[in-house]
Amino acid sequence: MTELALASFAAFLVTINPVEAAALFPALTEGMARPAQRWIAVKGTLVASGLLLVFALLGDDLLRVLGISLAAVRVSGGILLMLVSIDIVFGRGAGSAPAPGGDSHGAADISVVPLATPIIAGPAAITAVVVRSSEVSNHVLSTAIILAALAVVMLLTLGAMLVASTMKSWLGDTGMSVLVRILGLMLSALAAELILKGLKDSGVFQ
Repeated sequence: MTELALASFAAFLVTINPVEAAALFPALTEGMARPAQRWIAVKGTLVASGLLLVFALLGDDLLRVLGISLAAVRVSGGILLMLVSIDIVFGRGAGSAPAPGGDSHGAADISVVPLATPIIAGPAAITAVVVRSSEVSNHVLSTAIILAALAVVMLLTLGAMLVASTMKSWLGDTGMSVLVRILGLMLSALAAELILKGLKDSGVFQ
């Protein structure tokens, strides 16, 4: 169970990428009052958590209804994650932050799009959640462990956004960029592992 928790935590950490969210957050909320920034961070995290929870609980049923095997999800998801990791490593991550909004209506909009999705709960995170939850779909304790790991990463993401300005002043743009790219490299390794495991499960290597 410890191995499952650590593996799930690592997978969610590199796919959700709290550092990238923290790096983009100051630009998204530039010019806004501190309370408004905090509310955006909290709301964005809650919306992203709800979205990922839906995929965690219903992902396996959705695959069954569509007749898609877990091996196919691993291969296609691995390819998708590899493309995302390449974008991150070469500085094309979640894209440039849109022009900051100065009013409450703008704040409400950016807390969902682009903050909740695709910055926090993007294709990489959704793929990781579906794959991890599908592997233990009939085991309540294992599912609970995976959801707990997801919750920890979401809390880390929220914390990173709340202290984003401080992090950026400590590390600078270069330091933040290096951390984001390190997570991108880890994501590429996870992508390769998914592809190889999916091909093996599909019988291609037999």
